[in-house]
Amino acid sequence: MYRPVIRIWLALVIAVVGASIFFDSASASFIDGSCRGVMGNREIYKKVVRVCEDCTNIFRLPGLDVMCRDRCFHNEWFLLCLNAANREDEIENFKVWISILSAGQ
Repeated sequence: MYRPVIRIWLALVIAVVGASIFFDSASASFIDGSCRGVMGNREIYKKVVRVCEDCTNIFRLPGLDVMCRDRCFHNEWFLLCLNAANREDEIENFKVWISILSAGQ
């Protein structure tokens, strides 16, 4: 029942990832200092980055972890990964944590 939907969603993700890598791989680069609030909040950072790591393990797409962390997790990839990891019920916590990590940007 859900298989066609999952296949369509996965095909869409693969197409977008492929297109973004092909057209502008530099925009997906991750700079360790992109989240200015990491200092003093390493435990929060570990919780948030874990979503990207889990997503990368689920889909095995090159560069997905980098795109998930782009702009200090303020992007559509992070939300897709949160959904893929079945953690969308924790979205309010992640919003707070990301705002803490983004402080000063």
